[in-house]
Amino acid sequence: MPRIILARTSGFCMGVKRAMQMALQTAAKAPGRVFTSGPLIHNPQAVEYLRENGVGTVKDWHTVTDGTIIIRAHGMPAGQIREISERGLAIVDATCPHVVTSQRQIKKYSEKGYYIYIIGDPDHPEILSLQSFATTQEVIAGEEQARRVSRRPKVMVIGQTTFNEDEFNRIAAILKASADEAVICDSICQATSDRQQEIRKLAAEADAVVIVGGKSSANTRRLAEIAAGLCPRTFHVETEAELNLGDFAGCQNIIVSAGASTPDFITQKVIDFLATLDRA
Repeated sequence: MPRIILARTSGFCMGVKRAMQMALQTAAKAPGRVFTSGPLIHNPQAVEYLRENGVGTVKDWHTVTDGTIIIRAHGMPAGQIREISERGLAIVDATCPHVVTSQRQIKKYSEKGYYIYIIGDPDHPEILSLQSFATTQEVIAGEEQARRVSRRPKVMVIGQTTFNEDEFNRIAAILKASADEAVICDSICQATSDRQQEIRKLAAEADAVVIVGGKSSANTRRLAEIAAGLCPRTFHVETEAELNLGDFAGCQNIIVSAGASTPDFITQKVIDFLATLDRA
């Protein structure tokens, strides 16, 4: 039977656990309907669990005429939050505390006249939130883009909290060299950093790696990318239904890790499925 090792850092991070608890508590106590503006976290199974417990999801909060809007863990542009309040809807802010720290840092340095560089995925909801706290800003998605920026007198560099830590450091160094003065903010959350460091160690000695989590989850995708760079037989799945036991023929050492928005029960189902290899 192959050895199946679950990464120590798998599962809900503090911000996701907090957001889920806040959403469920709100649904249990709020007098009216409860919605999240966009998925609370990037995991379809967790979002479905919330729906079953009274927390709906809307793509456009403007369609909500009464009740409570929960601000997703990734945050929301500041102007939209003000508009929700002005329309008389109740607000529960489940923004991850690490994202809130980044928002405050951006606002602080922007008010001091720094040009803000935000490293991350331009379409990610966290990035859209962070941008709203800067007077002048630019989102940098990769090293090539960083090399093309104009020289500026003073810049502040900050990253999406779930960004690849090594890539962030490389991009930040390029941006720092393009300015007379640069402030680099360490914004990669510790849970993300710990997961990435652990998967590098485990994947390097694995026969196969399974990363469990939503396909739209940035931190989960980056775990899979890191693992695949070290172990070609890497699989990113949302549930055990996507796995094929034949893909693990001859494996003696299988690593399982999960993104920060992946419920433990889903990861356990993957482990239980892999455990049937000894009977295949």
